[in-house]
Amino acid sequence: MGKVLLTKKLGEKSRALLESIPGLELVTVPDARQALFDEHIKDARALLLSTAYEMPRDVIEKAEKLEVISRTGAGVDNVDVTAATQRKILVLNTPLSNSLSVAEHAVAMILALSKQLLSYDRELRKGNFKIRRSGECSDLFGKTLGLVGCGNIGRLTARKCKAAFDMRVIGYDPYVKELDGVTLYEDVEEIFKRADYISLHLPLTPGTKNLIGAKLLSLMKPTAYIINTSRGGIIHEGELAEALEKKVISGAGLDVFESEPPPGDHPLLGLPNVLLTPHSAALSKECSARVEYDAVEGICDYLKGNTPKFVYNKELPV
Repeated sequence: MGKVLLTKKLGEKSRALLESIPGLELVTVPDARQALFDEHIKDARALLLSTAYEMPRDVIEKAEKLEVISRTGAGVDNVDVTAATQRKILVLNTPLSNSLSVAEHAVAMILALSKQLLSYDRELRKGNFKIRRSGECSDLFGKTLGLVGCGNIGRLTARKCKAAFDMRVIGYDPYVKELDGVTLYEDVEEIFKRADYISLHLPLTPGTKNLIGAKLLSLMKPTAYIINTSRGGIIHEGELAEALEKKVISGAGLDVFESEPPPGDHPLLGLPNVLLTPHSAALSKECSARVEYDAVEGICDYLKGNTPKFVYNKELPV
């Protein structure tokens, strides 16, 4: 059946699924072993791809036996999909597997920023108990959540904010014309003007690269916050840092960065009004297991001659 290249160590359930197919050679390449990856990708039939490795055109062209790439996550920005499609390599992803966990992470960031949890913890440890009287925290009840991108994760985030905090939800998504419980606007600027919390749920594309910069940030309320659990590069990080430093907005929560990990001199790292996490929203124990299993299942479906659930380059015949 051929070689399956794995860019992460599999759990027992996922590995058993692959081992149920006779004749497969399973090769695991740990993180940061690029030379080993380059060696094995040349004759791999299938690839389970995490964010640890890239599949640009030159690598795809060297992968002479590759038939399917299954991405552990919704985004496929580390794959040259055009090159893969030209080579008739199927690209799979797992768009639903991490939705719940990422939505929870977005809500956690909104709550932590609103309640000033990091600031209060930091000051209390310094002996500043009087910080409790600063009046810096605020309630979420009745506030407005603005979604930029109304796909699965955005909708889940909205549902949780409405159910838990009775928040009003508005949204912008050029591909969504109607959404129950969400007031949609055709102009993204309206979201930035009206929302108390803006949560980004967009793919990184040429059209969304640096979409959020000084212009849109300047439209936000000075009491507002912006959250990004989608992809780094959607927010212009230099302009966000300036807006935070000048208190144009109250704060931000970022799980993703244009360059990961961010360099030590990154302007956001020294600011007190930004909450930063290391691209970990989809790395809960439960989510990691779901994403891994669903990505493996896609490979197994393909190798068995069945149509995988989620094919990204749908123009290819399966």
